[in-house]
Amino acid sequence: MSGKNGVWDVSHIKEKMGNIFIVSYYSITMKPKYYVLVTILVIIFVGIYFYIQQQSSIETQRNYPAASNFDLYSIHEIKQNNFTSGNFNVEGYVVKIYTCPPCPPEALCKLCMRDNIVISENNNLLDTYALTEKELIIFFNNPKQFEFGEKYRFSIKILGYKSTGEPINDIELIGYNLIG
Repeated sequence: MSGKNGVWDVSHIKEKMGNIFIVSYYSITMKPKYYVLVTILVIIFVGIYFYIQQQSSIETQRNYPAASNFDLYSIHEIKQNNFTSGNFNVEGYVVKIYTCPPCPPEALCKLCMRDNIVISENNNLLDTYALTEKELIIFFNNPKQFEFGEKYRFSIKILGYKSTGEPINDIELIGYNLIG
């Protein structure tokens, strides 16, 4: 019954059943090949779909331009110089992301800090706002566009007022680039 390469020798059955067996035999021998081909094509198309979805979601989340060509300072240099205003570039890891929770309509909610991220010279995630000279709060809308632990170059603007216990005035985001 078994022939070359594991294919069944069915010549004696073919004579008895005629064309009906040929159709069945063709279907039986082609199914594994067909399923493999269809499975590979499905995997390829699903992969392409998710790649496109990921790229489009990254692009739609970003709502700030690329970093500008300002002077580059480290986080501790920005804090030590105690700038009261100006535009600068700074590099750091995103170690904390904060968004003010939504307040239901007609509810009395406590005031909360503006949406922000904390960046650091070290890649250690933070749970609190007990910051050292190597960490900095940057205020802006939509902080969810950043990834924890990723390093970025930020273009920042030091504002003329202070709303935190930090020794430096509030800092607002102007633009950014992922460094990697």
